[in-house]
Amino acid sequence: MKMPTTSDRCARGFTLIEILIALVIFSIGLLGLAGMQLRGSEGTNMAYFRSQATLLAQDMAERMHANRPAVNFDNAYAAMNSDGICAGAAPVPFCASRDGVTGASCTPAEMARFDLYTLACSAEQLLPAANISVDCNDAIDTDADPCTNGSPHTVTVTWNEINEGRAEPRDVTLTVVVMP
Repeated sequence: MKMPTTSDRCARGFTLIEILIALVIFSIGLLGLAGMQLRGSEGTNMAYFRSQATLLAQDMAERMHANRPAVNFDNAYAAMNSDGICAGAAPVPFCASRDGVTGASCTPAEMARFDLYTLACSAEQLLPAANISVDCNDAIDTDADPCTNGSPHTVTVTWNEINEGRAEPRDVTLTVVVMP
């Protein structure tokens, strides 16, 4: 039997140190990977919220085009805001069919209120701290009544987005012109 030399005894301890150093380097790599995964997830959430807000703004624009009398003659969509509207009672009359009950026949102004109510409730489900507003802002016509036939309306969807642990307000804005 051969007796271990001094260099053999040192080599046995050296392998253990190598393994410990490799574990530390591997752990740091895993922490970096976890950080990248978290940033990717935040980016995915931000993109989802932006796409949902864009779809809601587009939905409101389509509803405005379908309800031209409310836009051009009644100004029913001017200065609308969805703050807390979904928390209240459903609008009367209820302009859509549901649960086997036929919806009421609504005036253009009632339909505009119903549109805002419907989209506000959708926004609350899809976006954190969501709000939808419609403003009439005719930059072309500067008379006393800024909202006339064919005036542009601005549809704005706002929400709060969590970015690096802070809530930051975000918005999507769409300008809609409904010709008479």
